[in-house]
Amino acid sequence: MHEQKLKSKIYLFIFCLGLSSLMAQAPELGICEQNIDELASTQLPKAQKAWGQKNYREAERYLEKALRYDAEYADALYLLGELKLRQRQLAKAQFIWAKLMEVCPDYKPEIAYFLGVMYLEENKLDKAIPLIERFLANDERDFGYDKEAKEALAEAKKKQSLFGNAVAFDPKPVNRICTEFDEYLASISPDQQSMYFTRRSRKRDLKSGPAAQSRMVEEFCLALRNSDGSFEKGAPLPSPFNSSYNEGGPSVTADNTELYFTVCEDIDGYKNCDIYYSEKDAYGYWTTPVSVGDHINRSDSWESQVSVTANGEGLYFTSDRKGGIGGLDIYRCTRLEDDTWSAPEILDGRINTRYDEKSPFIHSDSQTLYFTSKGHPGLGGFDIFYARMQDSSWQAPSNIGFPINSEKDDLGLFVSLDGKTGYFSSNSLRSNNGWDLYQFVMPPEARPEEVFLIQGTLAVAEGEDLKEAKVKIKNLKTKELTEIRVDKQTGSFARIVAKEEATDYIVKVEKKGAAFSSRYLSAEDMNQELKVEADLELASMEVGKEYTLNDIQFATNSAELNRAAKSIIEEFVLFMEDNEQLKADIQGHTDDIGDAESNLNLSKSRAKAVYEYAKSLGLSNRLSWHGYGETNPIADNSTESGRAKNRRTVFVITAR
Repeated sequence: MHEQKLKSKIYLFIFCLGLSSLMAQAPELGICEQNIDELASTQLPKAQKAWGQKNYREAERYLEKALRYDAEYADALYLLGELKLRQRQLAKAQFIWAKLMEVCPDYKPEIAYFLGVMYLEENKLDKAIPLIERFLANDERDFGYDKEAKEALAEAKKKQSLFGNAVAFDPKPVNRICTEFDEYLASISPDQQSMYFTRRSRKRDLKSGPAAQSRMVEEFCLALRNSDGSFEKGAPLPSPFNSSYNEGGPSVTADNTELYFTVCEDIDGYKNCDIYYSEKDAYGYWTTPVSVGDHINRSDSWESQVSVTANGEGLYFTSDRKGGIGGLDIYRCTRLEDDTWSAPEILDGRINTRYDEKSPFIHSDSQTLYFTSKGHPGLGGFDIFYARMQDSSWQAPSNIGFPINSEKDDLGLFVSLDGKTGYFSSNSLRSNNGWDLYQFVMPPEARPEEVFLIQGTLAVAEGEDLKEAKVKIKNLKTKELTEIRVDKQTGSFARIVAKEEATDYIVKVEKKGAAFSSRYLSAEDMNQELKVEADLELASMEVGKEYTLNDIQFATNSAELNRAAKSIIEEFVLFMEDNEQLKADIQGHTDDIGDAESNLNLSKSRAKAVYEYAKSLGLSNRLSWHGYGETNPIADNSTESGRAKNRRTVFVITAR
């Protein structure tokens, strides 16, 4: 909309001069000391008289005749340019007024401004900037144009900066997903394993017989990532999608259990769009989509382009509802304790402007927002911007840069978990190929915060259920404890966490009557990987039952506790303190590799080491220890995976 916005300033000029596109009275002339050809000067009164009689064709004829007698006649140049401007012939007006500025630079200060705006629309910035600056420096100017002139100057300088500091941009089609058909409205799951998109293709209804004609069909599709990092071609999502719904623009939570998208339908000729969501059930199927609520979706407004935070705590979308800042605006909802969404809140003036903002994408870090705007200074049309949150407030947006942004509309950006890859849809990069999905290397300065994904499943033992079960992650540096949402249907959970140097985490399950189960996540592993698995078990405490102390591992033939083991023991001690009646026996086990007696002694040493460290933390009278070597295997020792399971440190409840 930048082109339209700047043109509106020219139209405002016309409005201010005459309150109509064609005035009955010719505008006031400027000042220019010239020796004018006598025949030329006789044409000007005739032109002004014809103008006053609304005979604009005759006025134009006299002005052109005057310029044939004297091509540098300033008054004739001004009036003819004014007439062309009122007739919306901007290119001709620009040419004529450029000549006027050569002949008489100070004829009227406003000419410099209007001509500068015209050059700005053409991205002739070296011409536009000096002219607008000339206007603002002229004490004889009409100060009523100052606000718009300053905006135009800022925009021109921003364009000049963007063009002069181009970023690397080499977009490539996403192989296999891109076909001879159209692919657009895409997004990637936070775990980077699923690409959702819309594919428009030509299909024939086979149920209608051999004579059935083919037609264009839009289908909501899913492509999974292959082991080599590429994506499948993708296929339409099964029911309940692609049946009675016109859906697209998806966004999914990090645990892959909630899918949000837009559903559009025609209501009495008005295409109304609303936000719906579907949940994955215990069998891995998507449930029938339902609305996010009438307090978000309205019958008299358009809600679309949804983006859910990876942790499922925030929902961003675009709406044209009344009461906004202007045009399309971006809104945000937060998840409430009862799992519903709050009333939408409009993002403030740092993000939304009086023009259109749309296509929000909140990165998995929940701190970096990508969106498109016509209101922030850019290169023309919709430009892509990014903004960062600091102290719960959005900072001023930054333009992602040229040539990612261009004079055309640029929108629909989403970014990979590691922030290194951007994706977007375009129909202009490959001739005669329609819409395709592209990927490119993100500019370093536009990348989000570094994060990693903790992903796991809470396995439920027989007789247990997920009600009231909580999964929490503990920052071992700050001791901050954060609850992770657990899907009550599937037991899956996921959490995006910011990468912090030398920060380890513990993930654990909490439920009254449930046994201790935890996983240790080291800073080294998380700084090398984008995703870490942290599966847990939900099992009730039973006397005589064995429970594994995950991630207590020892070096070969060693009983020395490492950092991970000590952290797990510390959490186990807290668990025992919360269950004051509980008593437990720490037990060590090995595989059958090596001498049986040596394995027995090693298992005893390791069990004792765990016991001694727990004792040093103040827990001794409710703990005991034993080592059993290779005598109690729980898996086949003939395989490495089986031997790994047999090399374990466990606790057995002896009283509760």
